[in-house]
Amino acid sequence: MTAAAIMLVMGLGHLALSARSLATGHAADEAPAADASRTPRIALRGADWAWAGAAWVIAAVALLSTGLPWASAVVALAVSTVATALLAARARLAAISGFVLTAAAIALAVLLDGSGIDADAPLARALDGSVHADALAPTVVVVAAAALLFLGPTSNALVRAVVGAARRTDEPSDAPPRPSAAWRVLRRDKELAVVRKDEPEATASGFRGGRVVGPLERVLVFASLLAGMPVVIAGLVAAKGVVRFPEISADRSGGTKAEEFLVGTLCSFLLASLAVLTVVARPQ
Repeated sequence: MTAAAIMLVMGLGHLALSARSLATGHAADEAPAADASRTPRIALRGADWAWAGAAWVIAAVALLSTGLPWASAVVALAVSTVATALLAARARLAAISGFVLTAAAIALAVLLDGSGIDADAPLARALDGSVHADALAPTVVVVAAAALLFLGPTSNALVRAVVGAARRTDEPSDAPPRPSAAWRVLRRDKELAVVRKDEPEATASGFRGGRVVGPLERVLVFASLLAGMPVVIAGLVAAKGVVRFPEISADRSGGTKAEEFLVGTLCSFLLASLAVLTVVARPQ
């Protein structure tokens, strides 16, 4: 249950940060870096830490009320605090370390901890009288809720940290030269005029599809793996390739868009697989 506790505490913390950003217009989860050589990061102010801390404490108290050992709650709070601080740091190594710490902590907790929900806990007693008591075992409910929370804003921040750290800020040395967008009119080696090609200005879209598509993608992978339907995942990868094909084919800077697409997809699938592992390895 320690793995589920980590996912639940982190999930509630980042959900609180997302709710605050929607309420105040302060996007705490996508602040750009101060210079181009650093990765984009989440920017946490004092009030953001207060919101996240309150959510973490509420999650930990709720877990303790289910009979979870206090040591598991302490581990979940420690991992959530350190990982979030690393994701908010400016250095690339710190950002990617937040991803590694979270993934490693969940994987180790699944392997080493076999604790479950106390049968005398309020949640267990409430579900005991349910019509679907067999399917709604207390451990199943908590682990599934923790996994779904973890695959939302928390996983968005983790994937963004890895993609940002892997993104190359400098053009590769063997990149083909960009074609000139101007033509010179010459007569006997004397320049008469310069004709320039007008290029449309890039407009920033207000639609943040990735913040919704990412969690939906991970939940779909999570459900497909639990249902034993890997063909759905293959179709999902094919659909992503079709949607991203214009952007990837237009990339002339050495294939960085394709690499970014691959890194983001693999990280997303890794987090969904960790959530599945937590559900499958739950105590019986």
